[in-house]
Amino acid sequence: MGRIGIILGMGFISGFCYRAGMSLWVVLLFFAIYYALSIAITRIRAELGSPIHDLPIGGPGRIISESFGTKRLGAANLTMLAYLFFFNRGYRGHPMPHQLEGFKIAERTGMNGRKLLIGMLIAVVLAVYASSWAFLHCSYELGATANWRPRAAFLRLQRQLSGHIPPDLPAVGAMIGGLSFTLFLTMMRMRFLWWKLHPAGYAVSGTWGMNHYWLSIFTSWALKAAILKHGGLKTYRKAVPFFLGLILGEFFAGSMWAIIGIILKKPMYKFLW
Repeated sequence: MGRIGIILGMGFISGFCYRAGMSLWVVLLFFAIYYALSIAITRIRAELGSPIHDLPIGGPGRIISESFGTKRLGAANLTMLAYLFFFNRGYRGHPMPHQLEGFKIAERTGMNGRKLLIGMLIAVVLAVYASSWAFLHCSYELGATANWRPRAAFLRLQRQLSGHIPPDLPAVGAMIGGLSFTLFLTMMRMRFLWWKLHPAGYAVSGTWGMNHYWLSIFTSWALKAAILKHGGLKTYRKAVPFFLGLILGEFFAGSMWAIIGIILKKPMYKFLW
């Protein structure tokens, strides 16, 4: 049943984009890159545990436009790529890593996976309507400021349609170089136990979110290494609830300040999650 749903879903979205004006080869290439990125960031979360995988403005739309140039793509493809920007600006909120974590929690706790899947599907449907309403409400109430996210897609589209932009050869070279280095790190990690550099770490090191979280991640790594080295696995397991409590405490404090801000209608402390 799940495979049938995947096939029908992929077929529907591909057919929709094709009927909207995208060339078939662009549709197939776009979603091939998108699903490859989806699998990659989900594996990053599963294997590395990193909460950072935003990869801002580096999705398939930009990869395709910079690789082939605007003349080869044409106005119809470029316009549709702009409309698909809303779920490819960044991947901080990509559903796949969160769904995987949900199923892992269900497995650990003995929860019914089928019921969890039904709950996720219901949440997806409700979230579409709730987020659309919230976006329009905030835009009308607060105004669509310069930081309004869709603005970036259509400003880029305006530049692309105003003149023929050739393929960005330095960008293509950087993509090939990044891919080659990632494959090199993967090969070294698989062949040598002493190799410490993780390909997922390289992938997330240049993301926007890492500017804010690098110190926290480094501190966590240093504390974990020190506890394992001097206290062993037994001490590490005893320390895990304490550090989980720190995370829960931060979320609780941030949620309380957000609720207070809503009640008082005043801006409060901002927590980066």
